[in-house]
Amino acid sequence: MPSKAKMKTRMAESIFTLRQKCIAKDMYFVHNFCISLAEYNCLVLFFTQENYGVKDLAAALDITPGGVTRIITSLEKRGIIKRRISPEDRRNIDVSLTAKGKRMVIELRNASMELHGKILNQIEPELQEPVVDALEHLIDAIDFWIEEHQETKK
Repeated sequence: MPSKAKMKTRMAESIFTLRQKCIAKDMYFVHNFCISLAEYNCLVLFFTQENYGVKDLAAALDITPGGVTRIITSLEKRGIIKRRISPEDRRNIDVSLTAKGKRMVIELRNASMELHGKILNQIEPELQEPVVDALEHLIDAIDFWIEEHQETKK
């Protein structure tokens, strides 16, 4: 059994490499959809939700409201998103997809599912579920660390 120190090193190196590979994979979508990486990260959020407040987008993307405004302005100029004053609280701005944006997000999501299917098919069939399960456990562990770390920052 490897030592704890070796496991930490392997984990750190593997996560760093995975991060680099995921960025390279994301750049495939950036180039094919003629969007920036920031715009891609924003549009991916719309895979699971139709509307966001600007503050919610900033929190989800972990960027400043000014950064979100730049992304929104760029996507709005291209007719991909629209913004409006929130009917619940007129101090807030809601962001949603236009018809063109909905089509783009559907295409982006379909392309993402196809690409991830191809990646999954590179793994032996009997290992596919354990790999996905391990990724989900890793995400949970990182989320736990983030929550714990945010508590100590307050």
